[in-house]
Amino acid sequence: MSIVEEAQKLVFQIAALYNQLKELGVVRGEYKIVDDYVEWFCSYKFGLDLCDKDKFGYDAVSKYGDKVLIKTKKGSDIDFKIGFDGIRINEFDYLFVVFINEVTWMIDSIYKVSNKVVKQFLSSDQEKRFEWRRESRSLSLQIYPDDDNMIFL
Repeated sequence: MSIVEEAQKLVFQIAALYNQLKELGVVRGEYKIVDDYVEWFCSYKFGLDLCDKDKFGYDAVSKYGDKVLIKTKKGSDIDFKIGFDGIRINEFDYLFVVFINEVTWMIDSIYKVSNKVVKQFLSSDQEKRFEWRRESRSLSLQIYPDDDNMIFL
């Protein structure tokens, strides 16, 4: 079993326990375990160096020196009513938009969005919110799943 498969298995188990606690009313809010997992996965999968948590504006740096901001949402990449907050447009080169399955917490898809495209889809009433729309999706590069992770039915 690869390190990615082992990590995915453990996150799936955590999600199951979290969902049970949520049904019991014990857990009422979200916490950062999913974000941490996504950042780790992106760094491992795409060869990124993660930055310290206190860095503002981006989460990782590519081997080419590009600054990468990683944002996560539970839900589907075809839900065009969602947005991503905390965007500091002048601080990064690429935005990785990561969609997580709401039940299993597994990564469904990852999109690489250029800073230029992000600028085009900033919310008009809130400068630090990137609006995920059909058009922004079509201008983004889907980088996961890739050929190694495709499920053929």
